[in-house]
Amino acid sequence: MLDNTTGMPSFDSLQTPFRGRIGRSIVHIRKTSSTMQDARELVKLAEDIVELHGTVIIADQQTRGRGRFGRSWDSTPGKDILLSLIVCPRPSITPQLTIMASLAAALGVEALTDSAATIKWPNDVLVDGRKICGVIAEGSMIGENFAGILGIGLNVNSRPAKDAYRTYQATSIRELTNPNQAINRVDVLSVLLAKLNELYTAIDKGESIMPEWRDRLATIGSQVAVSIPTQNENADDEVISGIAEDIDEFGRLLIRESGGTLRAVASGEVTTRTHSHIP
Repeated sequence: MLDNTTGMPSFDSLQTPFRGRIGRSIVHIRKTSSTMQDARELVKLAEDIVELHGTVIIADQQTRGRGRFGRSWDSTPGKDILLSLIVCPRPSITPQLTIMASLAAALGVEALTDSAATIKWPNDVLVDGRKICGVIAEGSMIGENFAGILGIGLNVNSRPAKDAYRTYQATSIRELTNPNQAINRVDVLSVLLAKLNELYTAIDKGESIMPEWRDRLATIGSQVAVSIPTQNENADDEVISGIAEDIDEFGRLLIRESGGTLRAVASGEVTTRTHSHIP
């Protein structure tokens, strides 16, 4: 079966090797408003959400794709990986799900490009300071079960335009390997699913993937400003500034403010200002 926009093998062919795991069911959509919304609808309609565990919804084109804080995620149709993954783990391992997704993407990028990938806290994947992947996550308890949805946008064949107004530029797997040779998105998804399965198996066994994630955080040791949206749409965002010293056991960023106070930040938009010499 061929991919309906590129002539490549269909993503559906990957269901067999990942049966029973992450990627056990792959829903391939030509065009959708948002794979996150599609995943929400599946969860809403499911009689037993546990049966959805490992389901991947992947689209060739999104008309209303969104990243963190509702920002649009732009992608040329048929070029990149635009997916949402439904996971139904036991509640105790849910704090590591977004960590799992960004780390899997970083490991996948390295395997496909031989380039070192870092993570801009909390979950943007960068190569040489350029963004190649973004991750968003949401979840809720439905009865006694947790339903989580992880959104992953990975630049594969797109050629991101330079934008002087961005704090950092973008790149893609194709740009990092051979700009003249199209990358098979099925191969990329296969590698990504393999990394997701490896990491999910680890955390399901009670292992922590936090140290490996922490080692890739480009944010640690930098002077940062974290903008935290307030509940009041008429109020300015709260901004916490200081040195990003470390993360805690929950993945929160520990920021040492100028007055010496150590603040733990769970989420927010990070702007890196200067680099210090903290290891």
